[in-house]
Amino acid sequence: MFFGQYQHSIDPKGRLTIPANYREQTADGVFVTEGFDHNLSVYSKDRYTHVANNLAKLSITKADTRDLYRKIFGRSYELNYDSAGRILIPAGLRQLAGLKDEVVIVGVGDIFELWSPAAWEAQQTRFDNPEADSGRWEAFDITTRGE
Repeated sequence: MFFGQYQHSIDPKGRLTIPANYREQTADGVFVTEGFDHNLSVYSKDRYTHVANNLAKLSITKADTRDLYRKIFGRSYELNYDSAGRILIPAGLRQLAGLKDEVVIVGVGDIFELWSPAAWEAQQTRFDNPEADSGRWEAFDITTRGE
């Protein structure tokens, strides 16, 4: 499981060091694709295969399905770690997410995400409203009490 936040530098070639605990969970490499919030989503190979299998169940006769295929598969790259624990993020993906010198790496359970600091700060601002949050999260069953 991926959790926590890390800020790392990205070098001019697009190489980004992934935190050691994330690398341990994705030792055979990762798939990186465009996220849904002006970010990048990073999947373990197993998780990406699971997503691909679920997408394969959808009808390609629907325009939204074809668009989702293009978004997920057309902008995905299979990446492996170099000897320094870095991945090389393709220029097109860096541009889509606005990644330049710094990247915020955010664990979100089964995957982790890559954000530009500005985009992540904007996302964080959405979370910093206790009045809105009290009703926003109510529909989710996130009780901490055992059954």
